[in-house]
Amino acid sequence: MIDVSAPLMSHNHLYRHVRDVVGVRGLAVVGVGRAGERGFQMLYRFADACDRLEACGINVIFVYPKESVRHVFDAASIRAARYRQKECLFLDEGGRFFRKPIHTKSLRAIYLDNGMQPNATTDVTLLDETWDELLRAFFAKIIGRCLH
Repeated sequence: MIDVSAPLMSHNHLYRHVRDVVGVRGLAVVGVGRAGERGFQMLYRFADACDRLEACGINVIFVYPKESVRHVFDAASIRAARYRQKECLFLDEGGRFFRKPIHTKSLRAIYLDNGMQPNATTDVTLLDETWDELLRAFFAKIIGRCLH
């Protein structure tokens, strides 16, 4: 699924591992395939869901392939990440983080508990008109688990 030992470059141009950014109750990782939404768009669109997850102790990060550097490290995306005051936009420079590549115009979301064990996954195609609702439903499912 993912290689938790693979280094990811943050929007601050520092290298981090997944263990460095996991919350008290885990981490939601959203892998964005090539030609996906820009970093600032993802942060804006899902700010409310990310806030709810973070309130439960679950951090959220968005990971892009190295080919998408202009979508994740553009000025607007970096400003949006700094506004959130958390490292949340990452670049998989080595292409090792996702063991199976994410398809173009797709997302792969994974919820890891604080022991780094995967508890839920979903793949979403951005060509589907309801893709954002599908990702929100995935986030809601994680929040539901957290509250019970």
